[in-house]
Amino acid sequence: MPSEKLSASPLRRLFAAVGPGLVTAAVVLGPGSITVSSKCGALLGYSALWALVVAVVLMVTYTHMGARLGMASSESLVTLTARHLGRWVAVLMGLCGFLICTGFQTGNNVGVGVAMNALVGGSPGLWAVVFTLAALAVLWSSSSLYKLLEHLMMALVGLMILCFVGDLLMVRPDMPALARGLWPSRGLDMGLITAISATTLSVAAAAFQAYLVQSKGWTADDLRKGLRDVVIGIVTLGSITAVIMITSAAVLKPAGITVTSAADMALQLEPLLGRAARWLFLVGLWAGAFSSFIVNAMIGGTFLADGLGWGSRLSDRGPRVLGSVVMLFGAGVAMVAGRNPIQLLVMAQATTILGVPLMAAVMLILANRRDVMPRNLRNGLASNIIGALGLTWLLVLSLRQAAAFLKPLWN
Repeated sequence: MPSEKLSASPLRRLFAAVGPGLVTAAVVLGPGSITVSSKCGALLGYSALWALVVAVVLMVTYTHMGARLGMASSESLVTLTARHLGRWVAVLMGLCGFLICTGFQTGNNVGVGVAMNALVGGSPGLWAVVFTLAALAVLWSSSSLYKLLEHLMMALVGLMILCFVGDLLMVRPDMPALARGLWPSRGLDMGLITAISATTLSVAAAAFQAYLVQSKGWTADDLRKGLRDVVIGIVTLGSITAVIMITSAAVLKPAGITVTSAADMALQLEPLLGRAARWLFLVGLWAGAFSSFIVNAMIGGTFLADGLGWGSRLSDRGPRVLGSVVMLFGAGVAMVAGRNPIQLLVMAQATTILGVPLMAAVMLILANRRDVMPRNLRNGLASNIIGALGLTWLLVLSLRQAAAFLKPLWN
């Protein structure tokens, strides 16, 4: 994916400004992560922290694997899949990436709609459509407005995160209970465990790391830089998610708040901000959703377009068309969300787990092939052990989620 082809794209400016690992973290940290971690803390207290730790370790492993796959070849990841495993596997992988990103896009749309509804009123579905149309206009115009919006959104999200950290210092969490939460316990809500795993361990984002390092022009000489970048980005993502979960456990759970609205989530920040908590949280939630609108959609569009042979560069027409489909589908789901958009957002995050086992398996296979990876980039023993454990975990969660969807048909 030659970098000069992206020079006209606003996404290119984003990728050039920060490391690929931080781009991946920024895409994954959206309204889904904020909502799921808040709901986990409110309902489960500290007892789901172990799932977050596991997801972060696996995400670091798979994201670094994606980076090494990108460094090993000038061909895109899905093109490598087609060459070595068959075009039908590449199409399936592209479709999985497309559907995973569509699930995340639904969360982005619901997040925008919920935040705007609480801020100024109006239907969440209508707001989702309005901002989808705005994002489509930016995507197809390559407007310099994107750069201004990018900085504004990142500043707003950063301010909200700083407030969460400040809030954590004030609420003084129950440290013994927090320590116990780092070990699995019985009787947990596996739907929420699946959601927190899916929203943190985004294999599609990890696989897209291959495209990002290629857009940076990184090679095997940048291996150390790539590992450092991945660790910083994903650990930052996990730390922010943990802070939100802990503040929710310390503030919302004792009050018996189960999180059914964005206003409920905002109550976490009241110890620090008082009445201003609602407004800052809602603006931050909106910014987090809108900031990943275009990038997330383009990831899904690029995967499917690459699988179908319609182009692998973000500036190609195929990825843009299919990225637009991701946006429109997410807006459509948000419009029919009904009266419980928060529950839809959690379900959308959990649904993304269904497509990831195939993507994880393909990455593991390619990262071990000698005709793909030079020796210094090939998976080592530790990567293979953690990767295999991760694939097993993903299969279990995926099967459980599929069973949950099919259960109403059996009854």
